[in-house]
Amino acid sequence: MVNPKMIPTKNNPKNEADNEDYQKIIKELKEKTDDLSARLEASESELNEVKQFYTERLDNLNDVLFSVDTEGYFTYINPAIKNITGYEIEEVLGTHFTKHVHPNDVSGLLEDIEKTVSGEHKPYMFRIIKKDGSISYVHTTSRPIVKNGEFAGINGLMVDIARLKQIEFKLKEERDRAQKYLDIVGVIILVMDREGKIKLINKKGCELLGYGERDLISKNWFEISVPEELQIKAKIDYSRLMDGKIELRPYFEAPIQIKDETRFFAWHNILLEDDEGNITGVLSSGNDITDRRKAEEALVFAKLISDNAHRTKKQFLSNISHELRTPLNLIIGYSDLLHEDYVGTTNEAQKQYLEVIKRSGNRLLLLINSMIELSAIEEGKTELEMKEFYIPILIKDIENSTRPMAKKKQVNLEFELEDDVTTICADKEKIKTVLYNLISNAIKFTSLSGDVKVKIARDEQMLKISVKDTGIGMEKSEMDKLFQPFSQIDSSLNRRFEGAGLGLIIVKEFIEMHGGNIQVESEINKGSNFTFFIPMLPEENQTQIRHLLI
Repeated sequence: MVNPKMIPTKNNPKNEADNEDYQKIIKELKEKTDDLSARLEASESELNEVKQFYTERLDNLNDVLFSVDTEGYFTYINPAIKNITGYEIEEVLGTHFTKHVHPNDVSGLLEDIEKTVSGEHKPYMFRIIKKDGSISYVHTTSRPIVKNGEFAGINGLMVDIARLKQIEFKLKEERDRAQKYLDIVGVIILVMDREGKIKLINKKGCELLGYGERDLISKNWFEISVPEELQIKAKIDYSRLMDGKIELRPYFEAPIQIKDETRFFAWHNILLEDDEGNITGVLSSGNDITDRRKAEEALVFAKLISDNAHRTKKQFLSNISHELRTPLNLIIGYSDLLHEDYVGTTNEAQKQYLEVIKRSGNRLLLLINSMIELSAIEEGKTELEMKEFYIPILIKDIENSTRPMAKKKQVNLEFELEDDVTTICADKEKIKTVLYNLISNAIKFTSLSGDVKVKIARDEQMLKISVKDTGIGMEKSEMDKLFQPFSQIDSSLNRRFEGAGLGLIIVKEFIEMHGGNIQVESEINKGSNFTFFIPMLPEENQTQIRHLLI
């Protein structure tokens, strides 16, 4: 109520002054009221903007914000709940949180919530049941709500980790697949940390060491596998490797103790490093080479024996060369003198005996010479003396030396030389030996009145010579024995036909030394055909030499 004394009256100066003061106060009050109203409106607008700002962001979050009361009923939840569960906000508010949790995860979740209420920050993961009945995974972090010092509920954030779990499952599948690959290989796969503790070991490693995987993980590798006398050094070397004081050996061989047996393994190794390049351990694969080492030791021992035998053979052949060939030549020579009556007359019986001595001596001398020649070939000491020579002359020499042999056995020996065969660059003496051995063998294994045909032809840039007979022949299965030392196709032939079985192996070696090859065709009781090829001179060289010879 207004005081009457404060109402101004007319024609009173004092009252007029008071009225002016009153009007001034009223004006000031109005201005302050208007300012306060404007500020209040601005505050309300700002508050609405802030509220709208946070509401928009809460509503647009991909993760679920929620609050539950002390009984576990939802009191707040943002729209993201629909993206995760398929439920609308209204369908979730007021419901108990356990309604949406997989039954098997409820007890574990309640234990985690108790820890949260007690003040422990405990994130937890569990399965939820979506509106369509499907199962998904979420990760939740929450804090207790405290009002006036009393527990009033829980605020939390729930994140959909279904995609993360899918990736986790795939990673597990890949890890399991990788583990199967590691388990199927027949070598030890081992990962050690900086202290030498086992971080990974495959099935093969467990089987060899005789432990289960759980028993080996985190155990010190050197203490359970390295022989006791080598453990200290192995640990020191590994520690220096981890500190970068020595370099890693990508490959080495070392023993490991397996039960009561020491076995050798070949190890392939690489260093493991973190993102900053710090050494974190070693990845190794170990292959059991115990049997291989034993085989190598056996080979070394065998080589020592072989070398000793080789030296013995070399010494033996050297002695044969000197001690046997000299007296044999004397025996053969003096037999000739006696046979030809140079030191007196011998009767027919004596001549027959001398013929046997001479023939046996020649056989023995041929055997010795063949053995020495074969030994020289095996040692690589036989060299080719390559020269150009005229083939028809060589063939004529061979014919002159083999025809008496054929005539004596009543074998028809025929030579066929084609016109375009002229010169060749080869070792003349060795080619002569090849032809002589092949032709004499053909005559030897051909019966009376049989045929031996020698054909010399040109096959493009190769000289082709075949020696075909109508002799005893051989089975196909027996042909492999032909080029083996001291062998003949039938042991009975050693009695029926003279020879040590070295001629053909020497033939084969001489032909192959020239870059050629030899082939055999044979049929039992119908004969054999030996054909060999060796390279000839180019055509222009043959033409030049042909003109010189003419």
